[in-house]
Amino acid sequence: MRRTLKPIYPPAAIEREYHKRLKKAVREMEASVVYWLRARYRANEDLILDSATDDLLKAFRKLLHQWERNFRELADVLPKWFVNKIKGYVHGNLIEQTKPLRDAGLGFNLKFSYMSQKERQTFAAIVNENVNLIKSIARENLTQVEGIVLRSIQNGHDLSTLTEDLHHQFGVTERRAAMIARDQTNKATENLSRQRLLSYGINKGIWQHTAAGKTYRETHVLDHTEGGMNGAEYFLSEGCYDNDPNIQDYIYPAELVNCRCVCRPLIPELSEEETLEGIDEIFEELGEGGK
Repeated sequence: MRRTLKPIYPPAAIEREYHKRLKKAVREMEASVVYWLRARYRANEDLILDSATDDLLKAFRKLLHQWERNFRELADVLPKWFVNKIKGYVHGNLIEQTKPLRDAGLGFNLKFSYMSQKERQTFAAIVNENVNLIKSIARENLTQVEGIVLRSIQNGHDLSTLTEDLHHQFGVTERRAAMIARDQTNKATENLSRQRLLSYGINKGIWQHTAAGKTYRETHVLDHTEGGMNGAEYFLSEGCYDNDPNIQDYIYPAELVNCRCVCRPLIPELSEEETLEGIDEIFEELGEGGK
């Protein structure tokens, strides 16, 4: 009988905190932009494209550049906090799950504080990806905001209409921040856990679809006996083949946007010398994922 560990599910608490910090930054940016515009726009509301309006736009662009700098500063600290939290969660989860095996002398006697070179590379790659994503939140949003303000001035819209348009745009940005927090938590958990499992000598897993979220991918849900991926065994070093016509490649759980599938790690087969009386009881301590 094949033995497995439990899947390492993305930590909801870390996702919520990451989202909370991103949302706070977005809302502060919205409050700053709207406050600034209310103060300046009223004084120039009757002006369309004369020199006074040009001065207003120049000053407004300075504000936008300041918020880009603010998000660059956020990107210097938040991703490292986030990935360190995920790393600690993954390591702690695996330490707890493999304790019965280590206590029984069945392997996993590694220094758990050690990170392999591949783990360090994965850690750095996740940090860099999140740095770029956080910077892009401000950059892409503020490009849209500037366009809204320009169109408002050109079309002679009043302050109320401008404020409403800006609120809608910042709402789009907030939803994107939520998606980033959710998707990156999924990806970081999967990527860091996979590298840690490989460093333990666990090189296979079973693809497990979860019902979390609203994204539906038929190949992820369909059982492997019917040509899908759910329940399929795969090598952690190469991923599981997705025969979706738009994919046709080896992928990992959580690799595709909003994918919440997970890996159930397969424990290497024990030799006859390692098969001890009472081994079933040891695996039962691991919970439902133990068999």
